[in-house]
Amino acid sequence: MENQSLLQSFAMDKHGRIRSVDEVTRGLACECVCPNCGDAVIARQGEVREWHFAHAGDSHCEGGTESALHLAAKQLLLESGGLSVPEIQVTKEVRLPDGRSGEGKAYRPERWIDFQTVEAEKALGAIRPDIVAVVGNSMLFVEIAVTHFVDTEKRAILAELRVPTIEIDLSSFQSEKWTWELLTEYVIEHAINKRWVHLLELETLRHEAHEMAMQVALSQPIPECEFPTVPPPAVVRTRFWIGNRMVDTIERPFGIAVWSPYDPELNILIKSIVRFLGGRWQPRFKNWLLPLNSKAWLFQELGKHSTRAPERLT
Repeated sequence: MENQSLLQSFAMDKHGRIRSVDEVTRGLACECVCPNCGDAVIARQGEVREWHFAHAGDSHCEGGTESALHLAAKQLLLESGGLSVPEIQVTKEVRLPDGRSGEGKAYRPERWIDFQTVEAEKALGAIRPDIVAVVGNSMLFVEIAVTHFVDTEKRAILAELRVPTIEIDLSSFQSEKWTWELLTEYVIEHAINKRWVHLLELETLRHEAHEMAMQVALSQPIPECEFPTVPPPAVVRTRFWIGNRMVDTIERPFGIAVWSPYDPELNILIKSIVRFLGGRWQPRFKNWLLPLNSKAWLFQELGKHSTRAPERLT
């Protein structure tokens, strides 16, 4: 719905460039048209009201003010070389099989980002974002909301594309008139009226938050295991094969040991599994020790990487 209190501060000159009413010649001499309907406009530069453009004829154009403002904002973005973006925060929680848990937060403050390239109204499949920019190794979409905001359907498409997207809200401005200086503050310099529709560096942030949550969980003491009434046999050994390397699990009354011959790549894999399950390295025995209650999880994870069925050796 058009904001009836907002004056038309911008129009299109004969070269197709958006102009502010403050920078053109008075009256019809401005040689400007309404970008919405194409009719000629007058630059009204009186001493009583705020300066603004008005349709020269008996026009019933609706949306001219918003269309002109929308185009002015896009023109700024095309020429700015970048913009300030709002802060980002991603939170992750993890719970280890032994009951320990942790929460991690990855954060990026409000900051300036540079555009490597920038285009307006570039069609990408089913959508045509207001601005398509390249930032580092990623695309960035910028949507300018004057009367129309990103709806549910477009949000779903953006989520599927996984392209970072910012929406700039210009609808809440209460004054009668926009100037280039004011528009630059809202569109380029400040981030207060911007929001993320789809986050920049989302996967990186999720990974950072997960790692922080893991550190918190692993820093907690390992809970004491509840031993069964009837203890298991003194030694139960099960052998898994990952590639052509064996990985042995040895079940004892006090825990499960994991051993394998030295192999750098295999060691990285085992370490990641054991670390997640709350295990600790035993330098004396050159193996990992895990709580008994992690057996089901351990066998499940080793089984995912095994190249043959596990062997019960004891």
